Amino acid sequence: MRPIKMKMTAFGPYKQTEMIDFTQLQEHRLFVISGKTGAGKTSIFDAICFALFGEASGQDRNDSKMLRSQFAEDDLFTSVELEFGLKKRTYRIFRQLPHVKSGNKSATGERYEFFETTDGMEKPMCERFIVSQVNETVHQLLGINKEQFNQIVMLPQGEFRKLLTSDTENKEEILRRIFKTGLYKNVENILNDKRKQSQSLFEQQIKERGIYINSLKTALPMRENTPLTEVFGQEFYNQFQILDALEQEISFYKEQSNKSKLKLQQETKKLQDQTVKFHHAEAINQRFDTLEQKRKVKETLESQLPQMASIKKRIDLAQKTDLLELIEQNRTEAKKDFISKNEEMDKVKTRKVQIEQKLRDAMTAYQIEEKKQSELNQISKQLDHLGQWFPVVKELDQKQIQIKELEQKIELLQQTFKTIEQQIQSKNIEKNITRDEAKILEDKIRSLPEKQESLAEKREQSIVLTEYVKLKQVIVEVRVEVESSKLACEKIQNDYTQLEKHWIEGQASILASHLHDGELCPVCGSTEHPLKASYAREIPSKHDLDSSRKVKEITQDEYRKVEAKLENLLLQIKEKESAVIQYGFHLESINEEYHQFVQTGKKLKKEVELLKEKQIRLDQLKLILEKLNRELDQKTHNKDKNLAELNEMNTKYATAKALLEQSLVNIPEEVRSLETLEKRIGQIQKHKDDLQLQWKAVQEHLEQTKIEHSEVKVYFVNLENLMLETKEKLDKANRQYNQSLEEAGFSQELEYQSAKMSKEKREQLTQQIEEWRSNLSIVTKQIEELEDELKDKQKADLNKIQNDLDLLKNQVDHIREQFYKLHNYAERAEEGKQNILSVSKKVQEAEDQYQLIKDLYDLIRGDNSKRISFERYLQIEFLEQIIQMANQRLQKLSNGQYQLLRSDRLEKRGRQSGLGLDVYDHYTGQLRDVKTMSGGEKFNASLCLALGMADVIQSFEGGISIETMFIDEGFGSLDEESLTKAIDTLIDLQKSGRMIGVISHVQELKQSIPAVLDVKKTKEGISRTAFEVR
Repeated sequence: MRPIKMKMTAFGPYKQTEMIDFTQLQEHRLFVISGKTGAGKTSIFDAICFALFGEASGQDRNDSKMLRSQFAEDDLFTSVELEFGLKKRTYRIFRQLPHVKSGNKSATGERYEFFETTDGMEKPMCERFIVSQVNETVHQLLGINKEQFNQIVMLPQGEFRKLLTSDTENKEEILRRIFKTGLYKNVENILNDKRKQSQSLFEQQIKERGIYINSLKTALPMRENTPLTEVFGQEFYNQFQILDALEQEISFYKEQSNKSKLKLQQETKKLQDQTVKFHHAEAINQRFDTLEQKRKVKETLESQLPQMASIKKRIDLAQKTDLLELIEQNRTEAKKDFISKNEEMDKVKTRKVQIEQKLRDAMTAYQIEEKKQSELNQISKQLDHLGQWFPVVKELDQKQIQIKELEQKIELLQQTFKTIEQQIQSKNIEKNITRDEAKILEDKIRSLPEKQESLAEKREQSIVLTEYVKLKQVIVEVRVEVESSKLACEKIQNDYTQLEKHWIEGQASILASHLHDGELCPVCGSTEHPLKASYAREIPSKHDLDSSRKVKEITQDEYRKVEAKLENLLLQIKEKESAVIQYGFHLESINEEYHQFVQTGKKLKKEVELLKEKQIRLDQLKLILEKLNRELDQKTHNKDKNLAELNEMNTKYATAKALLEQSLVNIPEEVRSLETLEKRIGQIQKHKDDLQLQWKAVQEHLEQTKIEHSEVKVYFVNLENLMLETKEKLDKANRQYNQSLEEAGFSQELEYQSAKMSKEKREQLTQQIEEWRSNLSIVTKQIEELEDELKDKQKADLNKIQNDLDLLKNQVDHIREQFYKLHNYAERAEEGKQNILSVSKKVQEAEDQYQLIKDLYDLIRGDNSKRISFERYLQIEFLEQIIQMANQRLQKLSNGQYQLLRSDRLEKRGRQSGLGLDVYDHYTGQLRDVKTMSGGEKFNASLCLALGMADVIQSFEGGISIETMFIDEGFGSLDEESLTKAIDTLIDLQKSGRMIGVISHVQELKQSIPAVLDVKKTKEGISRTAFEVR
């Protein structure tokens, strides 16, 4: 990427629009950006970075809101437009920051553009100019992100030294962002999750095995002096001890179970034999009981012999009555017929008298109704007269009904009108109350936007204040750490000085002990030794001295690190102080003001939340007012509609009333009511119909009565003749019946009636006699057979046999219970063994899996002797490549004195290692920490690392074209020789085709480089730029 033109508007110290045309450099690819402190040199870098990535170049300026010029007019938006070239193609990118204009409540003006301008035509680089698509397109085009850009293209003030001097964690984060090694950190997290899962499964399997083992305590009895009881009696035991003990338990219970089973079979055989004996004896006893029962049955049957003879006699007499039953039936029917005819004669006589009286009454009624026929003509005339008024009165009645309906409608409309008026009045009252409440709330929330804006400002201030207060506290803690480290350093220095002094004195005493008079002193050459050195204490060894020196160097190194940390924190807090002072706070009372600021912020937040609740209530009230207005409009419309209907009904009512009154004038008053007229006509018509019906009825009744009288007279005569015939039949039947009784041998009728028996009864008694005879014969034969069967046999004592059988049953049940119990224990022990073996296999598998994953996880996360994770291992490879590329330039810059090396020392407190940097001094042969280098040396080393990283990233990403590099500050720390070599390095770089811009206050650098971008700041604080090319 090579910048062509850049236009900054209301950006940083540039109030208006500032154009920087890089084409003015012509063939010069190396230039200096020069200007006083605060003039806006770094803002140029920020603008380039903002145009490409939407953020400033330094991490301490990554808040885009801070990029807006404080001098800018309210209606002027902050924007950057950058034209740049890449791989022989040109592009234009534009970003404009939104801001809240005066009088507005929200920010406006946000805008993005990104075009390719290679052929002079603008071609959009993305479908929509939104920040996400623009950022993604820039990333795809450049092939690097902002972090990589800051490391290889734009080296912000103080940023590019971080890779050299920062601690191992910061280096790790830098390399992670640039080379995207965070993916391998995710692998570590995934493995950690799998480790936890496998550990959980492993522990679960162990717990399951423990459950199976503990269940044996209740599943099996704890017998005394057995291996299982002894194992469970121990405080600690394992599954192998349990399995060995279970084997013995299984063996024991199987052996006992087999013995019990054999004994059970023997006793069961005895029980079966005894049961057969019992059933045989029981059968013999039952046969003796049956014989006794049969004998008793025979005695009972023989005692029934007189009864059976009596029944036989009754059956013989009943057979004689069969011949007399038909004759008796004829006599009975004749007698019934005679009685029936007598009863009928009595009825006919009564009926004859009744009909004669009925005939006389009918004649009387006929004569009365005959006289009423003259009245019918008068009634017919009256009906004709009333019928003439019926249509007129009916029409009049319809008019009256219509008037009543109109009256009801009018009354209903009046009630509806009154109800609507009441509803409108109620809605108006509700509307007024709601409107008043809304007006009060509107007055109360007028200050909400102002308070929200104030709260947003306070939140911004809170971030700065909180960071400042925390930083101040950290500085206090670090100062204590510095003092502590300083005291420790001084103490160890004194200890080392004393030890060194004692070691020298000791060495001198050793040398003196070998001096003799007349011999030359190896130190001074004298032959006389009047004052020999002597040392009474124990002489320190060289090892003790070297160890003390190493402790001293380590302590001094730690002191320098803490001191550097304090220096860095002081620089950071100095930057924060300007922002704190800008917000109007006083540094001397910052803690009290911060506490007061927090309280004020909480109070303001509570006020804003309360006002927001009122705003919500106001919105609700507005909706209610809108609803009430709609309802009132609807009610008013309904009221007007109702009033129009009411007026129309009143008009119809008045018209109908007038027509009714006009009709009443011509109608007699007694027939004006349709109901009365209909009732009157109905009464008269009913009277006429009644007269006609009565006349017809008396005629028909008289005629019918005459017919009935004639029929009765005829029937009476016939019935008298029939009575004589029936009397003769009855006399004949009596004579025949008496004669038959005498012939059958019955002296009187009572004897005959007693001998009568039904056919069914006779058959029943006959069957009873036959069954008696059959039963007697059968039971006699059965007794003979049983007596023959039981000859020479006796009844057995069943109680004794049953007692013996019960004893055997109890014994068998006891043995069976013992067998099942032993068999069950054996099965439980075997089941427990199989469960433990099965779950132990699962435990082993889970443990192997867990250990495998744990080992892999520990390896990946760096839990090893080198304290190097898999991600850091890859980062070390990148760092080694960067160091290799950096040393090629550093060797030249340092005249072959320095060489950067990756440190193998382990970090303290178990932190990850492997990314530390040391510098090897070829002049002294010593290896030391890079933090011990001077400022100029650090700059050279950092510059070389940055250039080395650019080379590695370019080769790593592939296809990246790094045609530009910007460096901010750092040259002021170089001496004249180092500065010359640094310039030579930059010249070599620009010879390779790169454009290099350097921000520097160094006059020699400005004089050495012919192209200068001069940044000047006016008295008003506004900056301008101009190229000077010599």
